[in-house]
Amino acid sequence: MDPIPILESLVAVNSINPTLVPGAPGESVAADVAGVAMAQAGLDVVFQEAAPGRKNVIGVLEGANPGPAVMFCGHIDTVGVEGMVEPFVPRVDNGRLYGRGAQDMKGGVAAMIAAAGVLSRSWTRGRLIVAAVVDEEHMSLGAEALVRDWRADVAVVTEPTDLQMAVGHKGFAWVEVVTRGRAAHGSRPAEGRDAIARMGRVLVALEARDRELRARPPAPFLGTASLHASIISGGRELSSYPDVCTLQMERRTLAGEDDAVVAAEIDMILARLRAEDPEFEATARLAGSRSAYCLDPAHQLPQAMGQALSKAGHRPDPVGMSFWTDAAILAGAGIPSILFGPGGAGLHSTVEYVNVADVYACRDVLSEAVKLVIDNW
Repeated sequence: MDPIPILESLVAVNSINPTLVPGAPGESVAADVAGVAMAQAGLDVVFQEAAPGRKNVIGVLEGANPGPAVMFCGHIDTVGVEGMVEPFVPRVDNGRLYGRGAQDMKGGVAAMIAAAGVLSRSWTRGRLIVAAVVDEEHMSLGAEALVRDWRADVAVVTEPTDLQMAVGHKGFAWVEVVTRGRAAHGSRPAEGRDAIARMGRVLVALEARDRELRARPPAPFLGTASLHASIISGGRELSSYPDVCTLQMERRTLAGEDDAVVAAEIDMILARLRAEDPEFEATARLAGSRSAYCLDPAHQLPQAMGQALSKAGHRPDPVGMSFWTDAAILAGAGIPSILFGPGGAGLHSTVEYVNVADVYACRDVLSEAVKLVIDNW
């Protein structure tokens, strides 16, 4: 089954995540397109509402004989398109297919549907589940809904990995820090307390903490933790002391770094600043988080994928990804997962593309890896 027509039809659909861009249409039409492709691949297709107006589409291939359940999973939502030229017009040039979502991650979705089409020709044992889910670009409502109703023994998430097998990825935590001052006329410094200047102390401390984190020995497959300031706001007009300043920051986490670790880290920084200045006022709250994930490379799933990669002439060595993925949610539901997808460039940028040859290679490696999993179960 050819994945490129599937990819072109998916890229041609605006599936911007409406949580990220208010008023965006969401994933419904893309789910319909993926559902048609799954049916053409020989799968039984069902839809699952993950949130009002936002549906996952799931294709199932049932074997006549018992065997393991293998899942492919990929998301069909995208980020926004500001600054892009014709983001929903798929264009092939010099072996690259351009358009919003081409790499992140409609290329992987097309490859996994096409791989299912290849497998359906001789499927006799076990179950194949092919899931195209919503909302990965925000809080993964789609993956959370998927694992409530569907189970598998192993899964491959087809995020763009440049045809490398990833056995893990970092997590993240979003933290909001608020510093407080005292509003006053700008000509009366004795009465005012500058909340923005106080946030400056927080920023200096956070920068120092980031340097400490990145100076640590890297964790296997995951590298080092990090943090950065993302969004800051405060003040009302030029002639007034600002009484409130708000910072939204992100902390990238490693395995074993849960919400309590992140909260304690920020609280320690604020406590130190209070000790240095009794007038310093600040609070912090955790606004959201997702855990890091890592699978033992000795597990049979990465072993099978490694064999499939070697057979196809690609490097079988496991790696880790810096970005978070739905693999952590699948693993949290008891489904050991790895990442494998095509290469390209331009994730979340104004020029995005996927390598056409990689999409074909991804299809072939996925189908071979599933055969090995089934045969060796």
